[in-house]
Amino acid sequence: MTPPHPPWDEAHLSEAPAVELLQHLGYTYAAPESLEADRDTLREVVLVGRLATALKKLNPWLSDSNVHKATRAITGVQGSSLIEINEKIYTALTYGASLEQDRGDGKKGQTVRFFDFERPERNDLLVTRQFKVKGTKKHIVPDVVVFVNGIPLVVIECKSPTLGDIWLKDAHDQLERYQEHGDAWKEQEAPRLFDTAQLLIATCGQSARYGTVLTPQRFFAEWKVPWPKTAAQIEADLRRKPTAQDVLLSGMLDPANLLDIVRNFMVFERDPNTSKTIKKVCRYQQFGAVNKALQRA
Repeated sequence: MTPPHPPWDEAHLSEAPAVELLQHLGYTYAAPESLEADRDTLREVVLVGRLATALKKLNPWLSDSNVHKATRAITGVQGSSLIEINEKIYTALTYGASLEQDRGDGKKGQTVRFFDFERPERNDLLVTRQFKVKGTKKHIVPDVVVFVNGIPLVVIECKSPTLGDIWLKDAHDQLERYQEHGDAWKEQEAPRLFDTAQLLIATCGQSARYGTVLTPQRFFAEWKVPWPKTAAQIEADLRRKPTAQDVLLSGMLDPANLLDIVRNFMVFERDPNTSKTIKKVCRYQQFGAVNKALQRA
């Protein structure tokens, strides 16, 4: 008897293949309910136990009190807007947090690292599905969330390709609601998840786009060429022809690439006319060109 065809829905056509590929890239899958022990409430988005473990591993000299202070440098940031909070956290994640501690030569300012950028495999790489976050009045349940050292860096919204051309609008609208971007969504969703988020991805399996916090839909872009692997190498790894989703996830979320993009290919710019801050992330052409030039050097 012919086995039944899997359902034509986002969970089977986009979400499950995304998680499978991320596991292939080196991320460990954890069911969302298994992560709740690391969260005091469903409002909390950082997995503080995992973060504390990573901080001690990366900064073995760090005292317990400074582990707590370093955690608060990510979880306790205040600001008047999502973009302001996101920029403050981004600065800490990429440059480190300065904390005073005596390492044997007197109390001095010490830089605490949140990631091992040079050796990406030494970080705690985690992916989960259906990660529930409680907002002011409602819960949100993003399809896929990627954590590095307990910090949610990537939020992925999956749609079914059967939606046709409206899939991107549906996915982007959902990400906008989650971020409370606009008066219509004020106090309706859970923007805290996006305090630490660096990449937002909308995908339907056969097509995929990406942006960052508060990126308008018109600027969500494709990632057409992976690096350092070629499309042929991805096909050999997956034993099937890679989709646009596979290419984007392989090109952007390979652990080395993700940390490289976060550290070196993001910028916050001020519009001189409106004084608004805009966060931008590179296109695949820029990322590939820089890495090829470095490889030749």
